[in-house]
Amino acid sequence: MSTLHTNETNALRLFMTEDIYILEQQPVSSENEIKIEKPTAAEKVFIAEKTAMSEIPVAIPVPDSAVIKKPKEFSYLGENNKYFLILIDDAKNKEINSLQKETLLKIMFAKGLELRDLAILNLDQFPGTNITELKEFFSCSKMVLFGINPQRIELPPISSNKVENHANVMLFSTYNIDEMINDVTKKKDFWAVMKEF
Repeated sequence: MSTLHTNETNALRLFMTEDIYILEQQPVSSENEIKIEKPTAAEKVFIAEKTAMSEIPVAIPVPDSAVIKKPKEFSYLGENNKYFLILIDDAKNKEINSLQKETLLKIMFAKGLELRDLAILNLDQFPGTNITELKEFFSCSKMVLFGINPQRIELPPISSNKVENHANVMLFSTYNIDEMINDVTKKKDFWAVMKEF
């Protein structure tokens, strides 16, 4: 067996697991001789067993409730600079079609917001998503649901075209963007609430 030599403090911490005490040194005289006794055979066996036991890795079981769940990841439009989440439901497009995007950005521009201030998420691409996952990922303080039933993301029923607060998020459930493009009355109803939202 080769001898290991090191001055590395981290390595020494691993090898030196016992407590070490520094005793005040006294001059050695014939009266105060220090006698060093070799360990007995029984002590050698005890030391060997203790050393072997300390080297055995111990597996500590982790309960299922303590397993860390990786947060859900979302791909979305915008940069979410103002923590303003917009949910749409478009089964035909991955993100949002160009007419809806243009209409939505005009509305937000009238409110003083730009695409970089928003996060536009197509909920159709992320089935089974709930409000908790959305809050964790987006840290949103405001959320608009365009044509989406609030219960789909595990929210309680919310009145259409009214602002409500749920778990410190201001919620606004309204018509689908296509409905507003085709119906001026719905567009006016929506804007009456959105301009103050």
